[in-house]
Amino acid sequence: MERSRRSMTHFLSIVRGPFPPCRSRLARRIVGAGAFGVVAVTLLAGCAQITQTPELNPDRYAAKAVDRPWAPPPDAPSFAAAATTSAQLLAPPTQRDDHDAPYSLAELIDLALSHNPATRAAWEQARASAAAWAVTRAKYYPKVSTETDFEYSRVLFQLPGQNGRVKTAQITPMVELTYTLLDFGRRRADSAQALAQLAVANFTFNRKMQEVVFDTQRFFYGLAAAKASRVAAQQNLELARTDDDAVARRVDLGLATQPELLLSRQRVAQAEYDVANAELFVQEAQTNLALALGIAANVVIDVAGLERQTIPATLDGQIDKLIQTAIASRPDLAAGIAAVRASESGIDRAHAEFLPQVDLLGNYGEQNWGYIFNAAPQIQANMPQYTALLTLKWDIFTGFERVNALREADAQHQVSVANLQSLELATIAQVWRAYYEFQTSRKRYEFAGALLRASQESYDALLDTYRQGLSTIVELLTAERDLANARYTMIQSTADLLTASAATVFAVGAVQPSRP
Repeated sequence: MERSRRSMTHFLSIVRGPFPPCRSRLARRIVGAGAFGVVAVTLLAGCAQITQTPELNPDRYAAKAVDRPWAPPPDAPSFAAAATTSAQLLAPPTQRDDHDAPYSLAELIDLALSHNPATRAAWEQARASAAAWAVTRAKYYPKVSTETDFEYSRVLFQLPGQNGRVKTAQITPMVELTYTLLDFGRRRADSAQALAQLAVANFTFNRKMQEVVFDTQRFFYGLAAAKASRVAAQQNLELARTDDDAVARRVDLGLATQPELLLSRQRVAQAEYDVANAELFVQEAQTNLALALGIAANVVIDVAGLERQTIPATLDGQIDKLIQTAIASRPDLAAGIAAVRASESGIDRAHAEFLPQVDLLGNYGEQNWGYIFNAAPQIQANMPQYTALLTLKWDIFTGFERVNALREADAQHQVSVANLQSLELATIAQVWRAYYEFQTSRKRYEFAGALLRASQESYDALLDTYRQGLSTIVELLTAERDLANARYTMIQSTADLLTASAATVFAVGAVQPSRP
């Protein structure tokens, strides 16, 4: 007894701690209040953290206001590393026989088709549509699933003079088969609609490839023209300096005045400005081409010059024939037709919802069961169980859901038909504009060639007569300016003709890029 009393006294001293006995109750209250405060603070912190989850506070992960940019929260994932890595990976291939040789148009088209993310996105979308069509085909097959239930229970109940116990253990593995026998067109409509959408994705991919090819062509010609303009600007600068030297010599001989020398120096300054401006145009054209190729803008691409490009002579066929070819060949028009077919299948699917559906359901399982009452011997049973059902489901009234779904499907069909008609009109207009743009560009190219030859002859003659004192500085500088403009006109007309030819082929839809 004494040992028990000492143990209890030691326990109380540990609980009370250093506080005097008269203050032990107050100490316990303080300790209890502190513990309650810690628990309350923890709960509040947990509640505050829960309220910041996207399920309860999605606005936290969006922009704060309509006039403020979005800033990610501290716990949001960062995509900067992934973006930097992908930009570094988008570099042109180096497997070339001559690394220093400029890229030809064919090489750049091949590079764009393999590197541009737009073609890869369209290709992946087509693959996704193919998988979606395969998903609809799965409805034609039976579905087989398995399920196993494990159950154990122990129940106590009152008996005269004692408590009774019942222990039950049960395992029921089950295999179930479900198969739709009749759905009156539901599966067929779903499969036809998915197949038409797959055609839309495939034709869209083809048109996207044509867009990438055309973008590569026009930006290739743009960069080649910018480089040629830079060369022309440097040649014009040399002309201006040649004229300035001629004027300076005449001034030294007393055959020209100081204002004439100032005019020639002004022309030199203008030519130097044109050289710097031409360099800027080259850099902009380089950026546009890199974007079309799908590579980083800091990767420098050297392209073949305009003088190495084949100038198209004439177009094959008249405008009416080209329009008919475009209507028959354009992948985007084929995609529009496929979209109309998909909408028609949507109407069939809406009609099928008015009809019943017949399913076959079957399952087979093995029930393993054990039963123990108090200390009595265990009772076990193993027996099979199976079911076969033939079900018919027919929705009689659905709150006008099917009627409105049919209206929606019919309206969507009319939308797809109208979109196809608009696309046909836009195609005809595009071919029309491209055809006459090419014809005009061809004439401008011929006139530019004649203008360049005449300007060169005029300048050479005036430079010779000026040196002999038979013409004025104004006439010489005018001839120099005309020659410079003729060079720029020739370069631009050449690029315009090449671009117009590519635009006509793109409008017709005759671009068929071949991949090795």
